Amino acid sequence: MRNLFDQYDQPENKLTHALVCALQEDPNLIRPFLRWLGVQGVPPARHIHIVQQQVPGVLVSGSEDESGSLPDACFYDDEGWAVLVESKVQSGINVNQLKRHAKVAERCGFNNPQLVLISVDRPIETLPKGARNVEWRMVYEWFHRRATNSDWARKFVDYMQVFESKMIAKDYQIRGTLTMFDGLYFDEENPYTYNEGKRLIRLLGDELQKNPRLRKVGVDPKGHRRPAITGRGQSEVWDFLPLIVARKAGQHTKFPHLTIGLRMRHATAAITVPNGVGGGFRTKLREMGRDGFEELISGIEARLRPVVQRTNAKPIIYALQRHFRSQRSPGEVDARLDADLRTFAGDSRGRVKRQPHWVDTIYAVLCDKRSNIQLGIEVQFGYDCKEIRSRKAVGLFAESWIAMSSILRCVLGR
Repeated sequence: MRNLFDQYDQPENKLTHALVCALQEDPNLIRPFLRWLGVQGVPPARHIHIVQQQVPGVLVSGSEDESGSLPDACFYDDEGWAVLVESKVQSGINVNQLKRHAKVAERCGFNNPQLVLISVDRPIETLPKGARNVEWRMVYEWFHRRATNSDWARKFVDYMQVFESKMIAKDYQIRGTLTMFDGLYFDEENPYTYNEGKRLIRLLGDELQKNPRLRKVGVDPKGHRRPAITGRGQSEVWDFLPLIVARKAGQHTKFPHLTIGLRMRHATAAITVPNGVGGGFRTKLREMGRDGFEELISGIEARLRPVVQRTNAKPIIYALQRHFRSQRSPGEVDARLDADLRTFAGDSRGRVKRQPHWVDTIYAVLCDKRSNIQLGIEVQFGYDCKEIRSRKAVGLFAESWIAMSSILRCVLGR
């Protein structure tokens, strides 16, 4: 069955229609929303008319093929007050289009109509005097705050999430994001799906890449992440944050990086040391010796302990051997050794028994490797963790990476 909000073909019109429907069905939202937009002289809600693809007060067909002089939505009353809304998702921002909207409305008897542009990104050109711009993700946040008390606000928020997932799945070129990261809500009622994982990992990655706390570990705030998130039919999606030292690298596998993983049962914050990392990493491992490697791992476990105990997370070190049938195929795992870091240091709660030989074995494999071996240290967070199910997940990932960052200094020699 077609979604109530999906009555248009163009993405801009779909989203505007959903917004208008939510406001019409819950009039208590209209005046607070307009005031939040910065609209002046808002009349009582009972006097406000809302139309789409139409000049205020003038009946037209509403066809998406109409002239660009039709605003995507309009709020107006019978006394000459009007607000014209232009929505942008894929198409670029056209300042002249906004000016035409205002002129047409004035010819229809609306003096000084107010202009509002809702877009994915900020306009480069200067908007007409008095025009206001707000990003779709901020609209999402506004409705999200009211979703508890308004069923239609919640429906609009849910629709925006699904809409963005579909846009990303179809590889529509959205220049930014429509929603905002507000946690990872996978559970029995909302199971992990590829499309939702793809949407959330993009949002989470954006938040993490600009996080100032990660500057201290060398994250490049302007570096390129994965150009396309793939993994349809698989049980996880992943992305990475590049380091500043890797800016001139042709491939991200030439340097260690911070990896984000969303799997069916848990999310992971990892530091990945690829097989092809440069700088003589294996030589460094041999020079530090088993005792030096154990000291490195012990320090990481100790710094992760507050995160692990607070969230009931699982700290893992692994060595992975795999091969690829083609450049685009997922890796075929030949061998993987995982060890809970607490098997080396012990667990004060007594849940994980000490068995340091697992970490020793990983060290031996790395030093005497005869194939491509990837090293990784990761923290696995279950989706039942309260912090993961909120915006606090951003800080949780950052805190984990900072605790693990000594492995970066070891690899990079810094």
